[in-house]
Amino acid sequence: MRYLRLLPAAVLLCSVSARASETPLVNTPELVFNRWLAAYNGESLEELQAVIAAYGIDHDAQRDLDLRQSMGTFKLLDVKSSTAAKVEAMVQVESSERALLVTVELDEADPSDVSLFQIEGAEMPVEHRPKRLDVPGLVMESTQRLDALVSSDAMSGALIVAKDGKVLLQWQGGFADRSQAQAITPATRFRLASLNKMFTAVAVLQLVDAGKLSLDDTISRHLPDYPDQAIARSITLRQLLNHTSGLGDIFGEDFSRYSQTLQTHADYVSHFGATPPEQTPGSQDGYSNYGYVVLGAVIEAVTGQSYYDYVERHIYRIAGMTSSGSEPESAVVPDRAVGYSRQDGGWQPETASLPWRGTAAGGGYSTVGDMLKFGEALRKGKLVAPALLEAATAPQNHKAWYGYGFMVSGQGEERQYGHEGGAPGGNTAFVVLPSKGYVVVGLSNTDPDAMENVVNFIARRLPL
Repeated sequence: MRYLRLLPAAVLLCSVSARASETPLVNTPELVFNRWLAAYNGESLEELQAVIAAYGIDHDAQRDLDLRQSMGTFKLLDVKSSTAAKVEAMVQVESSERALLVTVELDEADPSDVSLFQIEGAEMPVEHRPKRLDVPGLVMESTQRLDALVSSDAMSGALIVAKDGKVLLQWQGGFADRSQAQAITPATRFRLASLNKMFTAVAVLQLVDAGKLSLDDTISRHLPDYPDQAIARSITLRQLLNHTSGLGDIFGEDFSRYSQTLQTHADYVSHFGATPPEQTPGSQDGYSNYGYVVLGAVIEAVTGQSYYDYVERHIYRIAGMTSSGSEPESAVVPDRAVGYSRQDGGWQPETASLPWRGTAAGGGYSTVGDMLKFGEALRKGKLVAPALLEAATAPQNHKAWYGYGFMVSGQGEERQYGHEGGAPGGNTAFVVLPSKGYVVVGLSNTDPDAMENVVNFIARRLPL
């Protein structure tokens, strides 16, 4: 299973329309929500299937069960709104303090049916947010939390917290290679998953600043050989950047069957370019890995060089990132950690979900130290002009959880931007709180969501 990670802003987890129910029932949205929540928390596939069948929800119960096993139980915090046709309930992921909004809406034509069942990330209500701590107390509590995860064999990885470039906490624990008993060190390179999208967005914004492209350019302007020109003429670079393009994913259940044949961004475009958008471009949010691959192809077309060479010269070198890259998985990369996924109660090396090489959508590698350098280069205006960075790290999509390549949340002193990434064998998180100069980076070579939970635990408690 391939995961899409989310930051504590608002990221759509699942949004499904419902089909007509074969057995109409007297129904209220609260009843549907309560039955579903009980089945979900009870981790019962049979009960989830029963709820879905009873209310005609066009949804896979196994997907809910996978979510339950990944995220844990939900606790009801508050009912945000409730009418005879619709309920919006705020819940908390108990293991991570993440807030989610669950929406249940009945079909106007047939109130016995559910027309919308949706789970999306949301801002934690002020009254439920944790208290911020002083730095020594937070360092101690965070270190204890991280050490406990390693002691219980729940995670391995590295983490760094800095303020104005000064390191407040640097931690590492567990194994980079379990078969060799090779411990993780500050030099360990972890696969970044979707954190690479920030590099892609920075590259696009640099080209905007140089006058080589516009965010309102269509795909067709820069990729005249795109397989379906009608699609290419209907989608802008802005929509690719903010996840409103309607383009879908590249990680299907059969990804491992063809992944090794996709070695360039052009290969991905040839493979997926004729696939119609899942939604009308610009109409709604939809996290799209393929959309970022297309951006990688655009960067190559505009610059006349490979995406990898451009990022190396215009991002890594400028930021001083000497341990970052995207060499193919077949290449020997010193200090690159082995990814491990939990299978049958133990950690097993994970290779099936790996691409041939990391792309503009994710899959490159870096260290916590290099990612801190990236954060500092952003804060100091070395990579992107301040006005463009301000736009990139402000809400730019319908649900206000994403800018241009950055997940965003909070307001005022609590405003933050960054990204999360995850797949079997890897979990990463990067957060900047610009008002106080904080940068928090966590990288791991084990499954989601342990590392991102710790990063978010810290980010919510840093003193302001």
